[in-house]
Amino acid sequence: MKIIEDNMQNDSEIFIESLINTDNISIRSFEYKELKRFLNVNIYLKSTLFILVLSGRGKIEINFKTHEVAPHNLMLLSFGHFFKMNQISTDFKCLLLYVDNAYIEEMYSVDMLYKRVKYGVKMYKTPLLQLSLSNFNLLKKRFFLIDEIILEEQHRYFKEMILNGLRLYFLDLSNIIEERKESKEDTQQQSREELHFLQFLNLLATHYQSEHLVEFYARTIHITPHHLTQIVKRLSGQTVADFIFQLLYSEAKLLLKQPNLPIQDIAVQLHFSDQSAFGKFFKRKSGLSPKEYRNGIVTE
Repeated sequence: MKIIEDNMQNDSEIFIESLINTDNISIRSFEYKELKRFLNVNIYLKSTLFILVLSGRGKIEINFKTHEVAPHNLMLLSFGHFFKMNQISTDFKCLLLYVDNAYIEEMYSVDMLYKRVKYGVKMYKTPLLQLSLSNFNLLKKRFFLIDEIILEEQHRYFKEMILNGLRLYFLDLSNIIEERKESKEDTQQQSREELHFLQFLNLLATHYQSEHLVEFYARTIHITPHHLTQIVKRLSGQTVADFIFQLLYSEAKLLLKQPNLPIQDIAVQLHFSDQSAFGKFFKRKSGLSPKEYRNGIVTE
């Protein structure tokens, strides 16, 4: 295992080297004997990681704050989290779901974005969830379902099956989190920044096709563009532009799947200045021109 400067490793180095099944998604079962080599190793996450604790206990450091973990805990880790296992008991066992950004980005739609980030804001500062037995069993079942799908790599619709398995998991997770009753203390602790961030998400869901600049969202929320940029980056690990452009890109791909819809009309619908500007944007995101992307869909 290569140790880079300052004892810092990113998640892809560790888990790609640790027998993940694809470059994009993996379900793994880990025990103490496999995890002990990662004790006190700092990991800076650049993707999404869910750890479901089956047995044993431990002390896990997330963003430099130590959390005690126990059976039926779920750790929700995403881009921008620093993660370190300080201690784990010899009977520690967990299931790990690793999702690369390539799959997370494929899941983007207005609805899924809102659900994913809605719980992400709540859990970013306290990314540890104590599950009831029924919810623990439900999420464990979803882990196993995704694992079964991963084994079907030769399936004609493999990618679509993976994405649907992930959507099902995220919807169940969002439901579990939203069912939790927030205490008065939790409500009081919701920061002004978190409120601004949720305002931004609500505006984004309505205006992303027509408003591509941070100035619009900041002006509507009554804060400066710089302040909004800082809030979004701090709470999500992504920029305002990342959110806007990913939604535009996802919408563009959906529209390009409609063979009778002219590319020029798509550019107009998404409020690009002209078809050329839309083409340059799409090629930066996909490596293909809109026409090449559409032709690739037709020939699949």
